[in-house]
Amino acid sequence: MTNIHIVALVLLVVVFAISLWRGINLGLVAIPASFLLAVLAGVPQKRIFTSFPTDLVMLILGVMYLWNLVRDSGLAELIVHQAAAMSRGRPWLLPWTTCALTAFICALGALPIAALVITLPVALEIARREKIRPALMGIVTIQGGCIGGLSPLNPWAKVVVAQAAKGGVTLLPMHFFFCQLAINFTFALLAFFAFGGAELIGRGRRRNAPSECASGVGSSRLALTWQQRAALAALLGFMALVLTRHDVGLSAFSMGILLNMAVRADPRKVIADLPWSMVVMISGILIYIGMLENVGVLKATGELLQSLEQQSLVRVGMTYLGTLMANFEASSVVVLGLVIPVVTHSLANEPSALLASIQLALSATSIVVITASPFHLGGGLVLAELHGDDRTFKDLLKWTVALTLLVPLGAFLI
Repeated sequence: MTNIHIVALVLLVVVFAISLWRGINLGLVAIPASFLLAVLAGVPQKRIFTSFPTDLVMLILGVMYLWNLVRDSGLAELIVHQAAAMSRGRPWLLPWTTCALTAFICALGALPIAALVITLPVALEIARREKIRPALMGIVTIQGGCIGGLSPLNPWAKVVVAQAAKGGVTLLPMHFFFCQLAINFTFALLAFFAFGGAELIGRGRRRNAPSECASGVGSSRLALTWQQRAALAALLGFMALVLTRHDVGLSAFSMGILLNMAVRADPRKVIADLPWSMVVMISGILIYIGMLENVGVLKATGELLQSLEQQSLVRVGMTYLGTLMANFEASSVVVLGLVIPVVTHSLANEPSALLASIQLALSATSIVVITASPFHLGGGLVLAELHGDDRTFKDLLKWTVALTLLVPLGAFLI
């Protein structure tokens, strides 16, 4: 590594330190840090803007624009009421319900983000009403996307299978699937109990029925108002567009503007309710990560790892690098495409197909579980729904830091 690479990494630590010390939005600190790094490295300043996460910003703003209108119509409250009623007084079932639904959608071939933009807003609305810790509900739901995302029909799994075949590694698809399912489900259980699952179980069956929504009556809950019918139509249209692989952000804005015109929402409130602080935070940190790539930090790290002679060290090193990249890269497919080829190369002489399948499952899972990172799509959606709630941000950050440090060790220990 060169001096500028070291300076870039030290500056990243300083960015986080200033943000935590002074309580300043992380993005506001990261943007001038990107400018400083560009000056020191001699990178043209226009290249700073090439790392702006346009698609991610559009996704977060679009989804929250549509969902805020759905919530204002009263439809979100109706959905939550029905979900709570179906749990029959057992609130601990609710996170697992949204987890299973997300896994099912992904298992059919939908990319996890396509499922999460549908299930996460509902899950967090349930968490708000049922007083469930948002980090618990968010992470368990996201883990459903990770489980389904590595199913045989999903593009995530297809990347792993294709790279294994290209590298001459014998992969047992069902062993790979059930291994990653066990790992991801274990992480879901850990998150469940780490963020208050035991208290949820302890609540037991409620004595009283769920409280009535101000906009409706319990016995006539399914009698939708015309605003709710319009919101339901917009929501179904959005789901149809997303599940047929149209851009999530553009689909959300398109359905949102139609619903906005139908219900005549207050335009000032619509803009004010969007999660601008979250957009600034994610944009700023991703711009800085883009600068790390521009000055060659990531490439230099990868080359250093691949120069190691011991294949187990190469495997764990690349898994660590992939896990770090997954914290900030919006597309897990991209990270899988970079890391899995190196992992398969290190497994080329592995005689056991079962052990190779387990190793690949560990490496792939260590990347996809980072979807709950506050700088990733999944964690970003959680925080956007909560308008950057500080406690939830810290919960997600602690969770992803722990995963980033500990999970790749599995690739070394086995």
